[in-house]
Amino acid sequence: MTFRTPALKFSSFHVPSDIVAVSSARRRVVAIVRDWDLPLVEGTVETLELLAGEVITNAVVHTGEGCQVTVSWDGLRVRLEAEDTKGGHLPERAPAGLDGESGRGLQLVDGLAQTWGCRPTTGGKAVWFEIGGCSPSTSRPSSAASESDFSFEGGGAQRLVAMAEPGSHVPSGFRTPVAVT
Repeated sequence: MTFRTPALKFSSFHVPSDIVAVSSARRRVVAIVRDWDLPLVEGTVETLELLAGEVITNAVVHTGEGCQVTVSWDGLRVRLEAEDTKGGHLPERAPAGLDGESGRGLQLVDGLAQTWGCRPTTGGKAVWFEIGGCSPSTSRPSSAASESDFSFEGGGAQRLVAMAEPGSHVPSGFRTPVAVT
């Protein structure tokens, strides 16, 4: 999937194959976004940090190699992409067992990102996600949302959320607006 508009800002860096490098990569992603001084809603940077950690960890752990991380801003959304050099099977969100110690990373990405996916690349694959979070006073709803998805009456905004049993997948067209105060 490509951006709806060209990236206004972007930064890219390499993460070594050592799992210890993931925490510094997460902090670097946060530092990049904070340096850009984006008009983000409270909590968006924390969500970005959490999801970046999941995607980067998957790239390092499941390939045994490092990855290239690219962070970009298109004016409405922050996009993070982790590209590795191991081709083959594209990752999918799979149910994790109740006692499982892993397997929830893409479930978090699926639940918290506005959109996400993976794609084959020339030398491997890339997993990406986008999160929005422009403050209402400085932006308009993204092209993925309609005007009826947002309401600022009564001091609370509405946003799309998925409501389902744990482990089930909710297509984006089945998300329900709920009040956020």
